[in-house]
Amino acid sequence: MGVIIINIRFRSRNNNWLIRTFLSLSNPDFRKLWIGLFLSMAGFNMQMVIRGVLVYDLTNDPIITGFVGMGFAPSLLVVSLFGGIMSDLMDRRLIIQISQGVNAILAGIVALLIFMDMIHWSHLFIVAVFQGAGFALQLPARQAAIPSLVGQSRITNAIALNALAMSITTLAAPGIAGFLYEWIKPAGTYICVMALMTLAVIFTSRVRPLKPPENQTRVSMIRNIGDGFNYILKTKLLRLLIIHMIILALLSMPFRMLIQVFAKDVYGSDPSDVGLLLAAAGLGGLFGSLFIAGLSKGNSRGLVFLLSGVFAGIAMVLSSALPFYFVGIFALILTGLAESGRWALGQALMMEISDDVFKARVMSFIMMSYGLMPIGMLPMGYAIEKFGSQIAVGIFGVILLVFSVIYLLFVQSLRKFR
Repeated sequence: MGVIIINIRFRSRNNNWLIRTFLSLSNPDFRKLWIGLFLSMAGFNMQMVIRGVLVYDLTNDPIITGFVGMGFAPSLLVVSLFGGIMSDLMDRRLIIQISQGVNAILAGIVALLIFMDMIHWSHLFIVAVFQGAGFALQLPARQAAIPSLVGQSRITNAIALNALAMSITTLAAPGIAGFLYEWIKPAGTYICVMALMTLAVIFTSRVRPLKPPENQTRVSMIRNIGDGFNYILKTKLLRLLIIHMIILALLSMPFRMLIQVFAKDVYGSDPSDVGLLLAAAGLGGLFGSLFIAGLSKGNSRGLVFLLSGVFAGIAMVLSSALPFYFVGIFALILTGLAESGRWALGQALMMEISDDVFKARVMSFIMMSYGLMPIGMLPMGYAIEKFGSQIAVGIFGVILLVFSVIYLLFVQSLRKFR
């Protein structure tokens, strides 16, 4: 009898955790928007992989391949601010649909160029630029629409579920893309990407219109950007949160983006070993997103957010101090966990702190941090060339760890945020 009672209690707790973790998906509109995001990110991540492989197949030039790979960054940096303004003034569903639709059309054009044997690496660079612009437009619109769909109390859950969709596709899409590239060749793979993007548009079209707040004053674009920037400067907690997110991104993301270099220099890894390291990071992000989705108001969310920086710093220091491949696997899992804390939980806290009329503009400033990523990679690339991968990652890890511990100890308003 006692065993039965314990078993019932265990199942009840397990069910409660599942319900709490996936609570926002019970909202029909959010569920359709989430499925659209999942399909869109699957296409996005597949395209990121096959574009790099295709450029290298066309040129056999690693410099051109890297140049095309970073093509999304300038447009992401420039368009982010305007994307936030548009999302605060226009129907957010329409912005998302246009972005997804343009991505579907671009994938179709690339497939056609391959079929006609007219493809050139410059075409793929142009597609990368437009893709970065589309991402910069749709993500602020997606995140700013969440409170009106699920309510203030479920913001953390909904944003974590969005991060979960991104983590799953980041983990699975590269392998699927590689298989399809070999099986149905580049043109066929791009048609699959086009199909995913088209399905995303269809699911998003079934969401009710996502109108921005009505109490908006129509002013110039520059004035809107200035108002958003002033709002961040005046809102202390928001300002501290954004500074932490940007510094953490600039110090930790280059390590993940240059993991191929680190793995080859330190572990002597081949491409399959690098793939396992990246999969470990994706797995960490997946578990991190699930954990954050289970957090609710009243939990120590500010503390969890600040600990993400500490974990990222520890992961980098461990990778540097212990040059063993299995340590690298563990460190990348920890990096993925930390990244989900920074990205998913950080966005959720931003949405809760921000006034409705500024939510999308606030999100756009964070989107800019991805556009700044090449700037973050330059000092790490220089340090790797000057001191070697192991020492360079150790230096960045120590700086990040010191910064994160200072924030954890002295920024009480953020640490105590629930």
